[in-house]
Amino acid sequence: MDERKLWNLTLEALAAVRTHYEPVIERFIAESGVTTWGLLLMALTLEPETTSPVRFQVRGPYTAADAYLGPLAAAAEKGYLAEVAPGEYRLMEAGRAEALRFIEEARAAMAEADPLPEADSERLSGLLDRLVQASLATPPPPDTRCISLSYRLMPAVSPPLPYTEQAISCLAAYRDDAHLAAWQPSGLSATALETLTFLWRGEANSLDALCERLSHRGHLRQVYAQALAELRERGFIEGPDSAPQVTEAGRAFRDQVEADTDRYFFAPWACLDDAEKAELADLLTCLRDGLRESAPCGG
Repeated sequence: MDERKLWNLTLEALAAVRTHYEPVIERFIAESGVTTWGLLLMALTLEPETTSPVRFQVRGPYTAADAYLGPLAAAAEKGYLAEVAPGEYRLMEAGRAEALRFIEEARAAMAEADPLPEADSERLSGLLDRLVQASLATPPPPDTRCISLSYRLMPAVSPPLPYTEQAISCLAAYRDDAHLAAWQPSGLSATALETLTFLWRGEANSLDALCERLSHRGHLRQVYAQALAELRERGFIEGPDSAPQVTEAGRAFRDQVEADTDRYFFAPWACLDDAEKAELADLLTCLRDGLRESAPCGG
């Protein structure tokens, strides 16, 4: 199995794990009133730094800063955060307690759901940990801002499934580090890059379609019109806003971004030999399939 297929399998296993703590997420949202459930976890990982849209945009530069302000203000109203400067929030004890309660309950659900024999589960978490440690130790590019924040949530090694879940989350964060390193040196804006990506994938074919598909980012229509203009100026697209077409140069640029992302991301995977990668694939398959078979109703 090549590394890209192995990574896709890893993400499938992560999704299967999540079905078993989805009820914890739903209960957390209902009891805490914080609909953006990952917000308090992010605030916890950022400590002792404050939480702000600017810091959220390090990993999520495609979302408008203003889109983060509403959830932050809502969490402050409930006493989970305190605004210490305009747009800057600090985690309060109530927020920390809620975040830690969620982590404890989610990890208990994971441990209970683990379908693997203990020795196999420990072996899986150990192989993934080697990938995480290698990623943290690999010199830039990319920087390790995202994976380092995720690593702050690593649990004890036992029980092993919560450790496996967080290790995969760390690798997903490193994938974000790699992707950011692959395109940011070009100077292209985040919205222009995402716009190009949707056109490149054939997931949008007009300004109207882009605005509809990316409405969750919180940007005004004019922002995506400007993104199209930026891409046109670079020679990456041609044609009107109603029917933009990716040029050969635009496709080559976006292909290179993907290739560089993979090159950065998979470089640390050399820490595992082919036999270990095959073993990892077998264990992930057993984990994914076992969790799917025992998924809660609706999962």
